[in-house]
Amino acid sequence: MSIEVFQSFSRKIRRWIWTQQTSSFSGGTWIDWIYYGDGYWVAVGSTGKLATSTNGINWTQRTSGYGGSDTIRGGCYGNGYYVTCGAGKVFTASDPTSTWTQNGSTFAGLLYNVAYGADGYFVIASDDHAKIYVATDPTAAWTEEFSGSWYFSAVAYGNGVWVAVGQVGALYTATDPTGTWTSRTSGFGADEIQGIAYGADGYWVAVGNTGKLSTATDPTGTWTARTSSFGTTNIYEVAYGNGWWVAVGNTGKMAVTKDPTGTWTQITSSFGTDLISGIAYNGSSLWAASGNADKIATSPGL
Repeated sequence: MSIEVFQSFSRKIRRWIWTQQTSSFSGGTWIDWIYYGDGYWVAVGSTGKLATSTNGINWTQRTSGYGGSDTIRGGCYGNGYYVTCGAGKVFTASDPTSTWTQNGSTFAGLLYNVAYGADGYFVIASDDHAKIYVATDPTAAWTEEFSGSWYFSAVAYGNGVWVAVGQVGALYTATDPTGTWTSRTSGFGADEIQGIAYGADGYWVAVGNTGKLSTATDPTGTWTARTSSFGTTNIYEVAYGNGWWVAVGNTGKMAVTKDPTGTWTQITSSFGTDLISGIAYNGSSLWAASGNADKIATSPGL
């Protein structure tokens, strides 16, 4: 990299400014997950709390349907539905500011993450024996399609492939989520993989405990360990948007890069030392991150 290119990149890094917003959460809520779909941001977390926003700045608490002792762990938008999961429950809404309805299916254990794919499937990753649940209509029956001996933390879809990740470095792929899920070598050893994402640049990125980060262009093939810049700090989530990758984790750490196989640069997150567990991009103009202590922050990125 030439000096001119390096200086230009450094100036861009310095323009990543994160601003804490009034989240409408209270009582030290852990805002575990944040996502965007069809004009609305949705943030969910502990004590069954859920809030929505149209701009990422002004947030309103909504009735989630979960109990006060439940933690909502994940959510997604797809095919006209907003979906949340956690505490063995799934709720859906066509309007996230209105009524959330519980799905009637029976789920075992905690439900850690839900994603929607361009193939028309919704897929849930569970902590109960690494179960995978699949539905084409999230308001109707969900079918258990896979069960292991540990737990899954996250699931994502990209370029015709589903990838589920979790405990003891588990990484499974499927081209049809109702069919065979195949174990792959992740490079994480016994460390848990916490997050997985696919980017429009053609890369898959997996992140997890002890600062581990791996990339692949074909998730069914070789995953290569990269230097994350998190040291041994756990990385909880990663997302892609507008040519950038953003990874977030414990003690308020956040790193960005335009090339996930290269250098990840730590930036100021505005979370202090509080854990960051959620990161998302709205597809046009805004990033949002969420974490402990009722915190939500936004950035226009670059």
